[in-house]
Amino acid sequence: MKKAITVLLLSFMLFCLLSPSPALGEEDCRDLPVLMYHSVSKTQKGVYFVTPEQLRGDLGELKARGYENVTLAEVKAYLMGKGDLPEKPVMITFDDGHYNNLYYALDILREEGFTAVLHVIGGFTEYSSTHEKDHVEYSHLTWDEIATLARSGVFEIGSHTYKMHDYKPRFGIKRKKSESSDDYEKALTEDLTRLERALLIKSGVIPVSFAYPFGAYDEESERIVRSLGYDAIFTCYERVNRLKRGDADKLSRLWRINRDGTLTTGAFLERHLLT
Repeated sequence: MKKAITVLLLSFMLFCLLSPSPALGEEDCRDLPVLMYHSVSKTQKGVYFVTPEQLRGDLGELKARGYENVTLAEVKAYLMGKGDLPEKPVMITFDDGHYNNLYYALDILREEGFTAVLHVIGGFTEYSSTHEKDHVEYSHLTWDEIATLARSGVFEIGSHTYKMHDYKPRFGIKRKKSESSDDYEKALTEDLTRLERALLIKSGVIPVSFAYPFGAYDEESERIVRSLGYDAIFTCYERVNRLKRGDADKLSRLWRINRDGTLTTGAFLERHLLT
């Protein structure tokens, strides 16, 4: 009997040694693709345009491949060590605050069971609020329309600067060559707080996140943006995020994949290995 037990124990130990074991902390990690959309249009074509049919097709195919929509709040909770995420989470974002995000995307997202973070540009919003508005091909959202989206439960609102989404006199939010560090910090802080105040006063919302215009940033700009207390900061670095529960620092640099409208849904997902 003792011999039989010894053989069983040795066999079990050998099995444990030869069996592959999961990497340390593997059960506490998730891969999170964050997809970045811009304009939804039936007529315009390009890397920053998708048709309503493409958007609906993307969301349907993501669900068919087992992906589950997550909100920024859920991602934050997970990275703070206070919540959980599904095995295959996916997050949707929109940049620039196009009116067609309300006209087309709101209903599509709602019908498909998705939410999104929408990063708006204050100067573009102000122009549409005071000049020509509600043109589905070129208008941006008004302050009132941003409030409508925030109340919808589908969109969270984020910042894309008030007036720094441009190539000149600086590239996005990056420091100008002739600018001192103090002047740069003052200019960037004033721009971002200007949008925060406008969103609070005119739309009744506080931006939950920040997205770098053109994905442009460096150590100095990152330090300033992080000091302003956003829940998350998004880049345009086209990779899937590897999240680890409790790694709250990841909230300051979430990568996103631009949805290239020149590709079919299948080709886009396959290019970025979203199987």
